[in-house]
Amino acid sequence: MSSDTDIRYLLDRLEIQDVIARYALAQNVTQHDNILLEYWREVFTPDARLDYGTGGFGKGTYVELADWMRGDGPDGRMYEFTRWQHLLGLPTVTIDADTATARTDMLVSHKAKPDDSSEQDSNWYVTSAFALHDNLVRTADGWRISFRRLEVLQAAPLRVRPGTHGDADHTNTEQQVR
Repeated sequence: MSSDTDIRYLLDRLEIQDVIARYALAQNVTQHDNILLEYWREVFTPDARLDYGTGGFGKGTYVELADWMRGDGPDGRMYEFTRWQHLLGLPTVTIDADTATARTDMLVSHKAKPDDSSEQDSNWYVTSAFALHDNLVRTADGWRISFRRLEVLQAAPLRVRPGTHGDADHTNTEQQVR
């Protein structure tokens, strides 16, 4: 490879890594806001297809996924959680001219709302591990995901005992990164 080719590869790889990171960032900073799609327009191609069958959504577009997750009130999957955090591992990326593939491992924590119909306390978390399998294309606006498949590696509820770190609210609502 020439130095120009090496530099192009590194720049493409960094841009792809940023696109994948923006997906998780959008999830984290928009908690219960309706601006998720503004972020995701910079992540997915307009015609991107997603296969989240193992996560309960099925197949569809990123707009349909956002509606399934956020929905209106109790119709949205995320309605049962008060907050969440998505953490990404570094992606493995293969670039072939104007197309690329990537696999990124993701760890997600969701803090559950208390169940109003019982005496369940609010110290429940759901922790899940996923792998994101992406096909990306270079567009006029940069790299975008054209297809994504979610693979569930594990998912389990986790109860945090009162008096431990889980019962404190460490949410920083004043500072959000865009």
